[in-house]
Amino acid sequence: MSNIRTQYNPIITNLLKQHDLLAPEAVHERNKIKREILFLMTTVKMKELAT
Repeated sequence: MSNIRTQYNPIITNLLKQHDLLAPEAVHERNKIKREILFLMTTVKMKELAT
């Protein structure tokens, strides 16, 4: 695993756990977390491509 993934993986994992704990009716909060995860995953990929 790259250093970048090692750095961001715990953050992404934590967000996934938060997402899973939310009720299905909490659509706005679930979508917010999904956007954060997507942003972090994209950041990781872009940093990996840049190195």
